[in-house]
Amino acid sequence: KFPTPSRQGKSSKKQTMESSSEDGLMSMWTEKRATPNMDYNESNAKCPLPGCDSKGHLTGRHETHRTLASCPLYHNTSADECKKKYDDRQKQQEEKDKTQETTTGKRDMRRLVQTNEQKEKVRAVRDERKKFKEIPDDLRKKHRAHKENFERAREPLLQGLASKSDLKLFKEAQAKACEVLEHEITTHYSRNDLQEYRIKKLEIGRFEMSTWYSSPYPEEYARLPKIYLCEFCLKYMKTSTILRRHMAKCVWRHPPGDEIYRNKNISMFEVDGKRNKVYCQNLCLLAKLFLDHKTLYFDVEPFLFYVMTENDNHGCHIIGYFSKEKNSFLNYNVSCILTLPQYMRQGYGKMLIDFSYLLSKTENKIGSPERPLSDLGLISYRSYWKDVLLGYLHKYQGKEICIKDVSQETAINANDIVSTLQALGMLKYWKGKHLVLKRQDLIEDFLEKKAKRPTDNRAIDSNCLKWIPHNKRTAPQQA
Repeated sequence: KFPTPSRQGKSSKKQTMESSSEDGLMSMWTEKRATPNMDYNESNAKCPLPGCDSKGHLTGRHETHRTLASCPLYHNTSADECKKKYDDRQKQQEEKDKTQETTTGKRDMRRLVQTNEQKEKVRAVRDERKKFKEIPDDLRKKHRAHKENFERAREPLLQGLASKSDLKLFKEAQAKACEVLEHEITTHYSRNDLQEYRIKKLEIGRFEMSTWYSSPYPEEYARLPKIYLCEFCLKYMKTSTILRRHMAKCVWRHPPGDEIYRNKNISMFEVDGKRNKVYCQNLCLLAKLFLDHKTLYFDVEPFLFYVMTENDNHGCHIIGYFSKEKNSFLNYNVSCILTLPQYMRQGYGKMLIDFSYLLSKTENKIGSPERPLSDLGLISYRSYWKDVLLGYLHKYQGKEICIKDVSQETAINANDIVSTLQALGMLKYWKGKHLVLKRQDLIEDFLEKKAKRPTDNRAIDSNCLKWIPHNKRTAPQQA
């Protein structure tokens, strides 16, 4: 236990205690993540709290613990008390299950009615809350002394902050959350397969999301169950504290490069992989968490990145991006494309695809995405090609049509047009000729869906593009 600091050594003691506590918090993750084969048990992992012997667990279910969240000493209790509370919770749950089995059948589980005993408990809790008063001065002094004595090495005292029943509910919820955390850490550090042993969660901006695939982040980050990203510069960090400190100092509020498109609150930034190498590498590492076939991570110099953002008073928040080679011999207009999970199914994917073809039209080229496409990418592209072709055929009045002419006007590769027409059942071979069937039912369905879209439907406006193709730009003259 921490002794009460004297007046003379109070500041030095405070600094020592804070540093030891923070070092302990970081050691929780750094002890074993350097080795590929993890055996995360009590022999190689200890509680980071100084003075704790790692015995007991806040839930009462385990003999040892390895995190502050599960440390009884940190929560101002003991291992025996946690064990006793766990036994009491188990008995209460067993009694509750028996009561439900005797009073209700399986068919009546959806229509449970409060018993008299339950109503009495609810009434008692309400009465207890009404009688609850503010914290007395002596208890305030006790809380203040506890905080000054232990600083961050102990959880603040909770007695007197709420009624006894509410405090009990909070403690039970805290124990359940601790059990979930214990399960996540144990399963994460017991993985041996590289695909399974990966970053599980990502926090960027105000969003937290589960990742889909592994990404080649540095070893000390790839072994963490969760990483934190700055939504503006895409720097990756280990803890929320580091992220909070970074955000207080980060001066970025939009991607680097040139803003080449703005329509209302949607912007597109062109980022050169050669000029902004670190940002583009971080963007590729982020994309690999959600793309299985992505192979480009660090060699970003030959590519241009087009980042879509949603703008507000706080800055330009990344929605997604696509990349393309500066000089593609096969006329690929997209090398990699991604919409972040929190913005999926909102029309942003089609906007990215439409924007890539708008750039191809501006360059007077016919474009096509680089293969292989991800499953979601293939679905998005087929949907886009379908809408473009049906809209084109609806306006087309001639009796003969040339695939090459359609390709020139839409900037879509002829092979993609043919495959889309075949998928729609609109391409037939009859008497030695290929025929395009103008199926009126498909066109009417397309027009009906288009009419139902809101007036503020997300779409790319070509008039808002301010861009010169890369191969037509003049190099800046050097003085």
